[in-house]
Amino acid sequence: MLEARDLYCERDERTLFRGLSFTVDAGEW
Repeated sequence: MLEARDLYCERDERTLFRGLSFTVDAGEW
């Protein structure tokens, strides 16, 4: 299983996303 919590991405001083969370179970990717 893969789990990500509260991801934040910024590019060229612009926020692309913030607070992104997800889980992926084995076999789904």
